[in-house]
Amino acid sequence: MENVYYSLSEEEFSKGRKILLWGFAALFFLAGAYVIFVSLILGQKSISPVLSVAPFGISLVVSVIAGFATFKGTNLFFSIDKDKIEYKFGILRPLTRSFQWIDIKELIMPRKQKKVKLIFKDGSSFVINLTWVQKKKSSLIRKQIFYAAREKDLNVTKVVTLSNKG
Repeated sequence: MENVYYSLSEEEFSKGRKILLWGFAALFFLAGAYVIFVSLILGQKSISPVLSVAPFGISLVVSVIAGFATFKGTNLFFSIDKDKIEYKFGILRPLTRSFQWIDIKELIMPRKQKKVKLIFKDGSSFVINLTWVQKKKSSLIRKQIFYAAREKDLNVTKVVTLSNKG
C-alpha cells in the first residue's frame, strides 16, 4: 500500500482579495458609523439609529471572513499509510488525530455524506467528518480509505447515510 498525504490547507487568497475584503468591511463599518452620526449628532429625525444595525452586521460578517482568509491555520493534512490514518484539521483549534489500522474492526461509509465511521475492536466508534474539506479531496480521501481497508481485509459497510443516533 502506498502512503498518501493530502494537504488540507486551502489555497491562499491573493493579497488583492484580502485587501478587497478588509476594504468592504471598513466601508460598511463607516456606513454604520455615518448613519449613527447623522441621526444622533446632526439630529436628523428622518434617519433612525436602528438603520445602522445592517451595515454593522455586514461589516462584522465580512470582517470574520477576511480574518479567516488572513489568519488561517497551516499544516492541515490527512495522511493514510500502511500503519495508520492520521489527520490534523480544524478551523479555530486544529486537532491531530491518529487511528491505527490494527485497532479498527469495521468501516461504515455513507454514500450521501462526506463521513467515514470507524468501529474499533474495543466496541467504540469515531466518525471522521470531511464535510469542511473540498469535495475533490474528500472523495479522494474516502476512496483511499476504502481501498486501504479492503487491502487490510476489514469489513466495509456502505450505507445511504449515517444515523444521528449512533
